[in-house]
Amino acid sequence: MIKYLILDAEMGGRELKFSLLTAYFMVTDDKFHLMGDLYLQVKPDDGIYIVSGQGMLVNGINLQEHDKIAIPYKEAKPLLYKFLKIHFDGCRLTPVGHGVRGDIKHIQDKLISEGSWEQFCTYHYIDTSVVLQFLRACGKMPLDTDGSVEALAKYFNINQKPGDDAQWHDARFDTLMTMKVLEKFVELGEG
Repeated sequence: MIKYLILDAEMGGRELKFSLLTAYFMVTDDKFHLMGDLYLQVKPDDGIYIVSGQGMLVNGINLQEHDKIAIPYKEAKPLLYKFLKIHFDGCRLTPVGHGVRGDIKHIQDKLISEGSWEQFCTYHYIDTSVVLQFLRACGKMPLDTDGSVEALAKYFNINQKPGDDAQWHDARFDTLMTMKVLEKFVELGEG
């Protein structure tokens, strides 16, 4: 059985030098039934954030408010380790995300060592942006479809209620939408 570790993270910028701010982890079975989740709002141990204007424009996080509730990386580390260990139970978790490699690098840089990560997670991951390219090559997705999770959710008519746009770039919301997009991709692949 495949167990997915669907995740997203929001940072102060793309490069590893930037601060990790939020990360959401959701474990599901191969039918996308929720088995557990963990939402971390974090900050550097020394309290000094490294952010870029572009990164903060994208994620929309108010650092003053974030700092009041965020926990230092050193406090988040055991929470993530325990969460992964609980859900591992002999079956390595398959990481899933949209551009997930970058998120994994930030998580390994700030919260968990690569060795500990690989103890609980498969080396191979599913990147929904790569799956989109594959489905395009198979003729199952139009070539002109925008590749963002938001655009894919609209394409598949996922969660199209008024006011939903305000939730994009929240790690929890983006993770849920990525899971729903992967569900649609799996349906296309099975069809």
